[in-house]
Amino acid sequence: MKNKRLLWIIIFTVGVALLFKLAFFRLEEFWHWDLFFIIIIILILWFGNIFIDQQLNKSIPWIKRPKRRLILQIFYNTLFTTITLFVLMYIVHQIKFGDGRIINRKMAETFVPALSITFVVLAILISRQFFSALKDSLLEVEKYKTESMQAQMKNLASQLNPHFLFNNLSVLTSLVYKDQEKAVDFINELSKVYRYVLENKSAELVTLSEELVFLNHYIYLLKIRFENKISFHINVEDLNKNVMLPPMCLQMLVENTIQHNEASKASPLDVNIYTEAQKIIIENKILPRLNKTLSSNMGLKNIQSRYAYFTDEKVTISDDGQVFRVILPLLNHHQQHTSK
Repeated sequence: MKNKRLLWIIIFTVGVALLFKLAFFRLEEFWHWDLFFIIIIILILWFGNIFIDQQLNKSIPWIKRPKRRLILQIFYNTLFTTITLFVLMYIVHQIKFGDGRIINRKMAETFVPALSITFVVLAILISRQFFSALKDSLLEVEKYKTESMQAQMKNLASQLNPHFLFNNLSVLTSLVYKDQEKAVDFINELSKVYRYVLENKSAELVTLSEELVFLNHYIYLLKIRFENKISFHINVEDLNKNVMLPPMCLQMLVENTIQHNEASKASPLDVNIYTEAQKIIIENKILPRLNKTLSSNMGLKNIQSRYAYFTDEKVTISDDGQVFRVILPLLNHHQQHTSK
């Protein structure tokens, strides 16, 4: 591929040099050193402008900041091309004639056409690169949409799986015999959990306040099931409740905490959920299970892939052996229908 590209550049350079030679130099000088100098000038301009383009690609990609990129692209390419073309044409003239003149007749005749040809070629290359970047961006958006939908479906499946239902039906069966009033409350809370899951299975984002209401219903089921073996401490400022996050992320993290920690009356599992600097943190002291199983981290990967669709901010996961902590960015409303 590189050899083919290099061959194309050489053919293009020689072709432009020949056309330029025929247009601005006498026919009897056709095989003079002028042709060689023209080829060298074209190659220097080509690779110099490509280098500028590559550096701008690293610092200011087209898709993220197109207006700023266009302005800087025009400025740097124009500055480099104008100065380089003038200096090289001056050097060539001095090599040939050595008369010390800064501007000569031939330079005056050829400078503007040479500059125009350079800009036409640059415009074609930059346009091609921009549309290629746009195509890649659209493909990436579709990829994230697909991953987001898959993550949502996995999340729905995890809520409606037989294991989840079996545990809650077992608790309900016990309550029916022990405390019928509490059994009615349990059924109501269970129905609210399932209603939220079904209503938001296709939602991209929900408000934090909605997610907390759902989480409280879910925690109610856990408290009935585990009693005083587990406790939750939620501290969320009212100012943060209108921000957004992917639905059921908090529930998945709570479920993850329960799956990977031992909870008992002697050593209850404490889960802290709080907001800090436009983020929500879920943390717990690590209480390793006696029958510890290898984790696939699918729940965490699910959350990370869903967040990647909406923002460049990363989901932070930390484990120092004492405390396991997950930090989720809280998103603004306008991010609901935007992507990377």
